[in-house]
Amino acid sequence: MGYVMFGYAGVPDFYLNQYDISYASFGLMLSATLLPFVLVQWPASRLVERTTTTRLLITGTVIQAGLAVTVDFAPTFPVVLGLRFLWGVAAGLVLSVGATHVARLYRGDAASRQQGVYGGMLTFGGAFGFLITPRLVTATNGIGIHGLGALIAIPAVVTLYLNRTDRLTAPSERVSDAASGSVLTNPVVVLASVCYVAAIGSYLTLSAFITSYFEDVGILGPLNALVLGVATLGRAAGGSAVLSFRVTDPKIIAGASTVAVFGFGTLAVAPSGPLRVGLPLLVMLAVSIPFGAIYNVAADATATEGSALAMVIAVGNLVALVLPVVTGSIRDATGSYEGAFLILVGLNVLAIGAAVLITRTHQ
Repeated sequence: MGYVMFGYAGVPDFYLNQYDISYASFGLMLSATLLPFVLVQWPASRLVERTTTTRLLITGTVIQAGLAVTVDFAPTFPVVLGLRFLWGVAAGLVLSVGATHVARLYRGDAASRQQGVYGGMLTFGGAFGFLITPRLVTATNGIGIHGLGALIAIPAVVTLYLNRTDRLTAPSERVSDAASGSVLTNPVVVLASVCYVAAIGSYLTLSAFITSYFEDVGILGPLNALVLGVATLGRAAGGSAVLSFRVTDPKIIAGASTVAVFGFGTLAVAPSGPLRVGLPLLVMLAVSIPFGAIYNVAADATATEGSALAMVIAVGNLVALVLPVVTGSIRDATGSYEGAFLILVGLNVLAIGAAVLITRTHQ
């Protein structure tokens, strides 16, 4: 899933030239997947309360893998967007159900670690995409930029199928609609959603435009893949920190968001030089660390963990879906990304405040 979602961003020039589009339009390729991520969360929250997450993951993974193959054969850019939208429906289901799957298998600190690993695999797929898609452009003129994701999905489908009869991932009990609805007003879930807006917005913006950013500063090569590799480590490290250092989830969120504020702020004003090369690695690490903690905070706040996670993912992606287009428009208008970095500073400041309030709520 991570490969299909982000791999295309490793070859921006291919799409800019192939479909004669602007950077703002290029940003729509990510937004086209984020909108269905939002729309599918309500049905996802209902489905996970009716059957095992294992069965849902089998269906969702097979469908998204099949749809991924079709994108590479799109004759026009609107068709690309339409097919990525359809893929996003299945992928959004997988994302939400997968987080619920982890929440049902693990509790407490172990859940934070496993949520971090879960998210880390998503970014690992994107990093692999950044390495392989330039070679696919050369070898196949772009065939496989999305479709290779279908092959990557096969081991996951096989593993899930072998465990299709499990009951560990079944809903623990039938919950009422009123209980599910209370998630919308649960203060911790709402605050976790604010934190997720900052984390996912920052992460997606960097992922979509990091290749173009490095090209602008004169760097060609696998450094973009290294950035997503750092994101993979960040997600895993964030969850492990809860176990290794006994740091609470809200403190992880606040600390990482603080680093992100200083990092993005420096990128917005720093002159050309080493800082502009090294800081994207730092900020990607910072915004990746809180993911597991955010998921765990939301899941622990209510008995309906599926609904809580669906809300967090929906709110985060609803805001995040406009950021790629805004970032692309800023790049088209100014020739740089400084304005986008300032927007991300503001989002992470909000995340710091939300994390502090979560701590006070727990007290």
